[in-house]
Amino acid sequence: MLRAIAATLLAILAVDASRAAEATRRVLFIGNSLTYVNDLPNAFASLAPAGMRLEVDMIANGGASLADAARNPMVVSALSRGRYTDVVLQERGGDAFCPAACQATAAAELPAMHSARELARMARAGGARVFYLGTWQSSQETNEALEYGERAIAKASDAGYVEIAEPRRKLMLRRPGLAWTHADGQHPGYATTAMMALRTWRAMFGKVPASAPCVAGEVHYHAPLPGGVLHIDTSLAPRTCLVEAGVAVELAEGS
Repeated sequence: MLRAIAATLLAILAVDASRAAEATRRVLFIGNSLTYVNDLPNAFASLAPAGMRLEVDMIANGGASLADAARNPMVVSALSRGRYTDVVLQERGGDAFCPAACQATAAAELPAMHSARELARMARAGGARVFYLGTWQSSQETNEALEYGERAIAKASDAGYVEIAEPRRKLMLRRPGLAWTHADGQHPGYATTAMMALRTWRAMFGKVPASAPCVAGEVHYHAPLPGGVLHIDTSLAPRTCLVEAGVAVELAEGS
């Protein structure tokens, strides 16, 4: 009888473990044009291995800061429903910049810190983990000042920090032929978007994806759904691969 009970319990545990493994991961990107140009959420979703249940959404408007997002009823509603397992925050380019004078105050007065903390609080209240996705500047000096502020904001928000600025600059020196910057000279090129997708995946799941990021459908330059939640259709076949598979690991791990 005891053996039968034990066998039954083991079977139940096995079923529960199997269900947990099959649980859907629901990821929300909150950002701006750095997030939607080249379809970062779409590229991120394409990294899912066969059989993985993954849903990816985005709320992003051109020029929007995280302060704008914290005041956006659509963002507040999405976070309060508690359906996301992971939330990725990306600040407007340069808003986390913290040069020497700022660093003297430990970045405590950065305006960007308050909105990131509030969004992170709402996300965790809904049961989600939070990640703070970095941006970039043009030189090592400005990158270091930016990353100082980003790390301080991520720490204050209890968010995982996804570093982009300095790894991107160093990779640009090693791989000058890749499309790092958009034709407009401001937004991310395909390689930068691929790098953000790969590094966010590595931070979220603890491993480097087995494939290069690709985008299904048209590649966006303008906000695909201003004022609303864009749901990535993961059933569509990838159409545009942002980088060749051979450089994906380097973008994910290189520094």
